[in-house]
Amino acid sequence: MAIVLLSGGQDSTTALLWALRELREPLYALTFLYGQRHAIEIQAAKQIAEKLRVAHYVLDLGALWESLAVPSALTREQPIEMLPTGLPSTFVPGRNLFLLSAAAVWGYPRGETSLIMGVNQIDYSGYPDCRAPFLEAAEEALKYALDSPIRIIAPFLFWDKARLWQYAKEIGYLDFIVEETHTCYLGERAIRHVWGYGCGTCAACHLRKVGYEQAFG
Repeated sequence: MAIVLLSGGQDSTTALLWALRELREPLYALTFLYGQRHAIEIQAAKQIAEKLRVAHYVLDLGALWESLAVPSALTREQPIEMLPTGLPSTFVPGRNLFLLSAAAVWGYPRGETSLIMGVNQIDYSGYPDCRAPFLEAAEEALKYALDSPIRIIAPFLFWDKARLWQYAKEIGYLDFIVEETHTCYLGERAIRHVWGYGCGTCAACHLRKVGYEQAFG
């Protein structure tokens, strides 16, 4: 068995579909609470796992993130904008490092050593923890930390959003991705576009919309 880190968004859900198709083995879907401003994605993750008949667990890291007072527009009420650092205010410092570590530790007593993520470094918001050097370093560190053959699998690391949309169509899950996943930073679920639900203006919606248009015109 393997563990898919499932946020409820387009990328992680597509990664779950990929794992079901390519690995052909039982899977766990693991979702994290880390003080997100919106619970929409968590609800989406639960429904996605249920509909795909995948065992789903939610790990609550909220107290940890609250104590760290992580500055991010995803965890507190602040504007979504570009910062002087060159990163968007939606960047959650250390998030993927924490989540991968938590997933590896959670999987350790269960004998699970494969961690699957939907991250990509082509069409993304510039987060440093979505790039190949980070994933390689994290995998190596976890191997040493747990003395276990940990693998971090990111099947879409070098795909753009258009390729993700095309893949969803190829495997017969285009409508599923459109209807069931949620990526909007503002948590907007009342507005339905051809590419899914969202405000239509935030960076996450923009990437999703443009990718859809590039894939299907």
